Amino acid sequence: MIHLDLIFTKYDGTYIGTNIVKYPYKVIHDELGSDNYRFYDLRGSFATKALRSRVEIKDIAEILGHSRIETPKNYYVSSSNENQQKATQLLEKEI
Repeated sequence: MIHLDLIFTKYDGTYIGTNIVKYPYKVIHDELGSDNYRFYDLRGSFATKALRSRVEIKDIAEILGHSRIETPKNYYVSSSNENQQKATQLLEKEI
């Protein structure tokens, strides 16, 4: 498993910040001329897709560098109409 704290360190373990990831994202963002996306939107997309792919929420939290599962659950993971419809169908089937 990859931990984000390893991505942002030099070989000697010295912290180098997040610009190493944010800067290339900004360049791509500027090239596309898109104003609607932020660097942290990628984290949310990752968390949502990982959860829908049945990755455990604890693992998602750890990968994102959070000690509590409530953080990705409350801030990153979003619902979709498709998932809401599936949940409604399951409930109707049980009733």
